[in-house]
Amino acid sequence: MKEWRGKRPSRSFERTMMATAAFTIAGAFAAPAAMADMSESAIQNCADQNWCAYHRTVDKAWRHSPLKQINKSNVTDLRPAWMFQPGEVRQGFQTTPLVVDGAMYVSSNPSTIWKLDAKTGERIWAYVPDMNEAVVSRTFFPHSRGFAVGGGRVYQGLADGRVVAISDEDGSVVWDKQLVDSAKDTAGFSGGGTYVSEDLFVIGQNGGEYPVEGRIFGLDSKTGEVKWTFYTTGRGDEKALATWGGDSWKYGGGGSWQPGTVDYANNQILIGTGNPNPDYDYCGSDCMDPNADGHRPGANLYTSSTVALDLDTGKLNWYFQEAPSDPYDYDASPGEYVMIKDENGRDLVLHPGKNGFNHVHDRQSGQPVNVYPDMKNYNWTTGFNLETGQWENMLWPQAGEKTLVCPAIDGGHSWNAGTYDPGTGLFYRVANEWCMYLTVGPKGGGANTAGTEERTTEPFAQAFFNAEFEGTNPPNDSTHGRLTARNPVTGELKWEKRYDIIPHSALMSTGGGLLFIGTYDGFLEALDAETGETLWRFNVGSGMNGGIISYAVDGKQYVAAVTGHGSHVGRALAGHYFKDKLVNYNESAALVAFELPN
Repeated sequence: MKEWRGKRPSRSFERTMMATAAFTIAGAFAAPAAMADMSESAIQNCADQNWCAYHRTVDKAWRHSPLKQINKSNVTDLRPAWMFQPGEVRQGFQTTPLVVDGAMYVSSNPSTIWKLDAKTGERIWAYVPDMNEAVVSRTFFPHSRGFAVGGGRVYQGLADGRVVAISDEDGSVVWDKQLVDSAKDTAGFSGGGTYVSEDLFVIGQNGGEYPVEGRIFGLDSKTGEVKWTFYTTGRGDEKALATWGGDSWKYGGGGSWQPGTVDYANNQILIGTGNPNPDYDYCGSDCMDPNADGHRPGANLYTSSTVALDLDTGKLNWYFQEAPSDPYDYDASPGEYVMIKDENGRDLVLHPGKNGFNHVHDRQSGQPVNVYPDMKNYNWTTGFNLETGQWENMLWPQAGEKTLVCPAIDGGHSWNAGTYDPGTGLFYRVANEWCMYLTVGPKGGGANTAGTEERTTEPFAQAFFNAEFEGTNPPNDSTHGRLTARNPVTGELKWEKRYDIIPHSALMSTGGGLLFIGTYDGFLEALDAETGETLWRFNVGSGMNGGIISYAVDGKQYVAAVTGHGSHVGRALAGHYFKDKLVNYNESAALVAFELPN
């Protein structure tokens, strides 16, 4: 195994490597895997045996593997093939592995990249960035949920505000660019970017809860040079700036922390933006008025929105705001833009939002075609009116009043993605049925004072400014997860399945008629995609926060699942809602690959 370091590693990593010295030496003798074909064409036209991007392909986001060797008739024979443990455990394991031509790539927290032999799990190389721990620990998400590959390089956004391209051959650094001043802005990169082509790589910064100006970057894939920047709080856009009181857009947050989906036909990328800063404002029902008394009064474009950006210029083609003025933290960043068609062949895109709704848009114009609830317990609105283009009867928490808000801050849909199966024509998603009590502090009161330069030095504990929230059960029910199988355009429900503990893995469907899901009490399950019947379960020993994928090497199909408790939302699951069921849940990290017997 080769470890590449551009600078001296941190002391914490040195201690970790000393503790695993034998492990490292053994990895040095692993036979190198063949060079993977990461050409632009190979990534844009992902072969069936590969998993080329966060959602398998960069242009559909289906999270569907067409492989069918593992199917409903033999899935009960699945058994572990190998296991990988990254060693240093920090906020669990939240990534989605990628596989190209027998080579697997996986990221571990906070920003390490590993290359493995996808057939055996043997380590080939690791990229371990040297980062300032004092800076990393202050960022809102000091972890890695994903990365991208293409052009013979692996692209990783780092917790300290850098983006790097790593050589597929040996893990050496091709380029390294500091794009965000994490020491000042308390923001960095946590979500996987999107390899669009040899000319373009797109990635957004995180940090919606901090006084930063949210940005999405278009970089030259070969050099890392910035080609364009989209400002999520409206810099240079008079329409957007008019929706912010005063100069609040300058520290308005809106970071984008998950990858987008490429719409090559319309030369655009669809990507979500984060919530505005501060997370909660005291202006209540007056908050939509940019002249109201508040930290950030107004609709706050283009935060908590889907944005369609031109690939060449980064300019806005269209947008849709999923929570105007966002008084609940229902940002649109969960990076799931599922490309589908209706019965007439019209090109559409589906986005499940943290607000608990599924949003269906005309892909070219952005016109909403259907907006329907996926969860049962929601009270922040009565729905979206397609004729007026408005959310109706929004709930506005008043300062000093304890208000029941559903869904909770972590969302009716969280960042863990669903899957679309072209065989069944159904979209599968976990809806989070949970609520919170929210108390917004009065003007100048509460735990923090928002909108000031001084806040950039305050610790994470002060990030939710001027408000208190407490997780609670939905009215007349207990907190639970609902796995739904729907017609993605009409929302018609085919079947649903209740989980008493909300599952928090991504989902995957396959050509073998299977639907895979990871539960938070530690089971990987294979369901019949047509009926929802559980066909197979395996105890992986820990809650699951990451991706499930399938791939093939030498004609043999594998299923690989990321396991490990420790994400922010996972901690909320264990701490706020399921204390009696998830006792002493500690951070962990492992990747388990499964196979059929020979």
